[in-house]
Amino acid sequence: MTKTKQRFTRYLILPFLQQWPIALAKRLVKKNPCLNKCLLGTLLALLPALSDATFCPTNFSQIQVGDSTDQVQKQCGKPDKQETIEETASTPQEWNYYIPQTVSIGTPTEQQGTLKTTVAFNSEGKVININVNGIGIGASTICGPTIQLGDTEKAVKAACGTASFIAKQDPATAGPSAPPTTLTTFTYGTNPPVILQFKNGKLIDS
Repeated sequence: MTKTKQRFTRYLILPFLQQWPIALAKRLVKKNPCLNKCLLGTLLALLPALSDATFCPTNFSQIQVGDSTDQVQKQCGKPDKQETIEETASTPQEWNYYIPQTVSIGTPTEQQGTLKTTVAFNSEGKVININVNGIGIGASTICGPTIQLGDTEKAVKAACGTASFIAKQDPATAGPSAPPTTLTTFTYGTNPPVILQFKNGKLIDS
């Protein structure tokens, strides 16, 4: 591509592609105010991802990752629903399962036994080891759905249920624990609804 074509693309074509969806949406909303609530969420979802900024779900103000909850409310207005939860740091632990198995012992009658399965988690709550009957593996369908290294405690519990036995690291030897993480969600009643997520009061890419 020649320098002339590069300049043409950079200074004329890209700015046009960035601005025309916004101009079109503003014109439609001005003619029909119902679009502001009914279709704005859909229009915003169709805007090309040509910028790091994100548009408010209720108007055309811009917000970006790292903005505080107050900044977002100032730009976008009060959400229709707001929820805040605290997640405490996980403790390294092992979950032991005894999975029922049918065992053949060389006779016409089959016996019921169990297969010990151990899943170890690190301080971030992620699977770092799966051990089935004394053999370390990277993934397993022993519970039905697949569990694998890197899965969360929630994912393992959903696949295998509550462990028969849980061994946790002694807090006295675990060192100082990390502060809890505050997770906040803003839900705006557009069509479709838009959810903005915050971690420790800052907007995150969701």
